[in-house]
Amino acid sequence: MDLTSAAQVVAIVALALVVATYVHYVVMGASKNRLMRCPETGAVAFVGAERVSRHDGGAPKLAVQACEFWPKRQGCARGCLARYDETTSGYRVNLEALRPFERR
Repeated sequence: MDLTSAAQVVAIVALALVVATYVHYVVMGASKNRLMRCPETGAVAFVGAERVSRHDGGAPKLAVQACEFWPKRQGCARGCLARYDETTSGYRVNLEALRPFERR
């Protein structure tokens, strides 16, 4: 194997690693999202939320990290978090958690 062939093989392997890393990042990120209903629009969307530590040392709070309706609705009240514990991460669906919110 000459130097040019070896360089091509190394380039192909490096490219494959980059693509595999990107695919893994996308799949893992999407699998952490939860299918939740938006109380403002009534629509169902994938929402990425997680518990984050508070600066005052209190118990971690739940915070939305990503939503299908962003950036257009990024300033919402995040009422979907009321049913966060009823949902599961990934593509598993809990129909009861997707019930419409009652209007007040």
